[in-house]
Amino acid sequence: MKRILTALAAATAFASAAIAADDEMKPVMTELKDGVYQFHMAHYSSLIVITDDGVIVVDPNQEFRAEAMRAEIAKLTDQPVVKVLYSHPHFDHSRGGQIFKDEGAEFITHEGCAELLGRDLENRVVQPDVTYEGDEYRIELGGKVVEMRYYGSNDGQCNSAIYMPKDKVLMAVDWHLQGFVNLPGRLNTHDYVGSLNTLRRVTTELEFDTVISGHMPMSSPEQLAEDLAFNEALFKAVSEGLAAGKTVEELKETVELPEFSHWFMYDQNLSAHVERMAYSIWHGH
Repeated sequence: MKRILTALAAATAFASAAIAADDEMKPVMTELKDGVYQFHMAHYSSLIVITDDGVIVVDPNQEFRAEAMRAEIAKLTDQPVVKVLYSHPHFDHSRGGQIFKDEGAEFITHEGCAELLGRDLENRVVQPDVTYEGDEYRIELGGKVVEMRYYGSNDGQCNSAIYMPKDKVLMAVDWHLQGFVNLPGRLNTHDYVGSLNTLRRVTTELEFDTVISGHMPMSSPEQLAEDLAFNEALFKAVSEGLAAGKTVEELKETVELPEFSHWFMYDQNLSAHVERMAYSIWHGH
């Protein structure tokens, strides 16, 4: 059985994600555990769970990806896709599911996402059939268990961590981008305090040996731990600076995290993350 790639340095991880566009457009299906697959294409990843009672898909991620994903699923099973889970409402992840709806799939997400998903002016998002409230929604299908776990705000207001307790698989979408200091324009809805809380909780509350990132072709528990360490270090540096009376502009000029200087886009983007963390600390989100 193919297994998820072992941990590599964060810089190598991002280099793997940033391969040539023609390679990134090639659909890649990787078996992580028995019946559990990661589908990666065009810098997006989906989780696929294949059972004798049907298939579960997490995040269609646009029409062209969903079509390619469906073709890859057909190579592995003749079972229909019966459930599609939305990890969160961002349209780049939630659009494209009509191909699965056409075969009768049930769409599921957190209740906080329903109104946001309904804002799609292009009507490319299949609206959820089921929304869950509270902190957890459990799906049992063909011997597999998939849990949607809500930890509060992180990269948006209603993101679900996807967790398979029996298979020890965790899918972290948008609140985990290993080895990458994300672009400033992508931080507008990013709750740094909430993301830190989510990373802390999944690390202490869940048992997993396999990690899927929503945008990278690979991740690992070690890389999730490094992501947590980055968030902790950033929070410490910014909160201590604010307590010392420094302005956000001063912090943007002075905060350095040398232990993460090998991360992709560190030099270019760290100051924007300092600013976003400061406002998250001030506002609580």
